[in-house]
Amino acid sequence: MRTGGLCPPEPNISMLRERTLELTCKWITLANRYYYMYLAKALAPYGINTSQYLFIAVLCREPGITQDKLPERIGINKSNVTRVLAQLEEAGFIRRESNPQDKRTTTVHPTQRAYEAYPHIMKVVAEWDAATTSMFSEEEKQTLQALLRRLAQSARAYRGQGEARTGGEVEEG
Repeated sequence: MRTGGLCPPEPNISMLRERTLELTCKWITLANRYYYMYLAKALAPYGINTSQYLFIAVLCREPGITQDKLPERIGINKSNVTRVLAQLEEAGFIRRESNPQDKRTTTVHPTQRAYEAYPHIMKVVAEWDAATTSMFSEEEKQTLQALLRRLAQSARAYRGQGEARTGGEVEEG
């Protein structure tokens, strides 16, 4: 027990937890919001929105991937995949085909329009990355990426615990 007015008060555990929450969630969320604002504006001339660009990027790197693998690759809920693919198909960025190896699944292929948009998407993403990390040294950038990768892996694992608690899928992005 501390006595007298000379010693600082003992730390309040709930206050420390709130500060930790602010550091780990608030700043990552805020940076992500700014990123999506930037993407919305930068990708609009190509007819692509923020929920579509990752699909085009993945599909251009993995043409013919089955639709059921996209949620895992992109990190979104399965229910959102069908909606976004329908938008991309309507806009002429993709085509879907019955999987010749397994007729129960569908393969997704980028069209010429997607291949033409892909370098622009990657340029926009690279420009954001360069601009927002320019104050870091190369070593700091590598450290930041390693820490964020570990954070994402931890979040992915913890998300699975939420599924177990609720008995179903947890909504994502």
